[in-house]
Amino acid sequence: MAAVIAASALTGCKGSGGSQTGETTAAAAATAAAETAASEAETTAAAQTAAGEPVYGGTLRYASSVNISTPGYTPECTANNTLIFLTTAYESLLYYNEAGEMIPKLAESWETDADEPSITWTLCSGVTFADGEPFNAEAVKRNIEEYQSRSRTEVANVKSCEVIDDTHIKMVLENWNSATLESVGFFVYYMSPKALEDVDSLCGSSCGTGPFQVSEFNPGVSIKYTKNENYWQEGKPYLDAVEIYTFGETTTMCSAFEAGEYDMIYLNSWVLVSELAAKGLYIQEQNSSGQGVTMTGLIPNSAREGTPFADQRVRQAMCYALDVEALCQAFGYGYMIPTNQWAVPGAITYDESLNGFTYDPDKARALLADAGYPDGFDTILTTNVSNKDIFTAAANMLAEVGIRCEINLVDDSAQTNLYSTGTWDGIMGHYAAISPDLGLYMGRHLDKNGAFYAKGILHPEEAMELLEKIRTAPNEEEKHKLEFEMQNYMYDAENGQVIFGRPIFIQSEQTFKYPYVMDDYRSICHKGTWDIENCWLDK
Repeated sequence: MAAVIAASALTGCKGSGGSQTGETTAAAAATAAAETAASEAETTAAAQTAAGEPVYGGTLRYASSVNISTPGYTPECTANNTLIFLTTAYESLLYYNEAGEMIPKLAESWETDADEPSITWTLCSGVTFADGEPFNAEAVKRNIEEYQSRSRTEVANVKSCEVIDDTHIKMVLENWNSATLESVGFFVYYMSPKALEDVDSLCGSSCGTGPFQVSEFNPGVSIKYTKNENYWQEGKPYLDAVEIYTFGETTTMCSAFEAGEYDMIYLNSWVLVSELAAKGLYIQEQNSSGQGVTMTGLIPNSAREGTPFADQRVRQAMCYALDVEALCQAFGYGYMIPTNQWAVPGAITYDESLNGFTYDPDKARALLADAGYPDGFDTILTTNVSNKDIFTAAANMLAEVGIRCEINLVDDSAQTNLYSTGTWDGIMGHYAAISPDLGLYMGRHLDKNGAFYAKGILHPEEAMELLEKIRTAPNEEEKHKLEFEMQNYMYDAENGQVIFGRPIFIQSEQTFKYPYVMDDYRSICHKGTWDIENCWLDK
């Protein structure tokens, strides 16, 4: 059976027309014309602002603690928090609306066929990359192959790409997988095939179809973007430039934001988040779709045979030792939502009947003794700066039952390297997008070739079989039933494998902006993205 998704003109799917400029040889005439134009521009801008219409010009300055190794070679950007960099210069085939529904971006429509199985995409016409190269079916094929060469799990199910014509391409799948549409459609960001002839050229630059392109890259400090003059959405972007700054110290960053040095800020300090929110001077962005919302917990390295956490009983003991409610109350400032499974409470994949772990240190000690550790053991707990306090408190709780943790404090880039290579020792902070599709989002961690944490965890055959059943479910009802089975397989307090350890809380939004920043949609449609082509400054 084939399913067809058609698009309205939400993104235009039209090439933008060029503009022409003329010259005059009379200096006096030029000066007069410039003065007149400036006056008219000011009048027009004032009128647009009064009417709530976008105004052209200006630079948006955005600050956060998130770092990235390359802003231009998209297959290396695997974490949701790096999507802010990608969606400034690059675009994907589909996107999300405020309700979390998939909508067109570079694709005009798509057709799925579970029987073949395949996905056939109708691409937007008239789209070009920043270097003038056409975005077409051949470009899509080239990018899928590039992602596959980097072992990205999102494209692992694509058996072949059949180019039909410039605007139509069929992706033939290895097996029908309900998550492939979203994983291929959203998590692949398209680079110019010409630029891919020299991948090194993309390390400090970009060449996408997006509204801005990298003009300057200072690793660990800043990335500056200028307007893509070849952008395909007519009349956009409104801004002249975007600048993203990286800070290692959040207090300094917050002070600079309050001093007006930045227009938007992404904070990972709950103390500072609560302080800014209490002042009531800024707008706090809120995610309304549920896409990409982050769960934070503690994940043990279970892949190393002979180590304590390779034993299910030790992993369960770790879960019983943690008083999650107390941790959230002490450190959440009202922004932490406790959870006991891979889902937001109330979501369609959240199992209300789950027999989740409760705080029971005596049970934890008994499990450790049964596993051969009556006197406990020493281990390491790795965390970044933003969660140091809550994880230090968690380490104290673990020590009470005999799991004695030495805190290993690392920066975000080091932690990314540890979870992508599976080389962390003992326990580490676990950050996971928990959008409803477990086949896609849990799969990116649980799959043996997953991009996140996968190399540091066990992959029980039962888990892999259940994951495959979720991915190949014939309908949503069966899929959600299987997802409940997965939640119980992982997180049931008596028999759960707790491969991902103990979930602790769901993060609410932490992005603040000045009221004059308009239509950016930061975090609205997906926690890691923004609609920067629509953003304008009302000042």
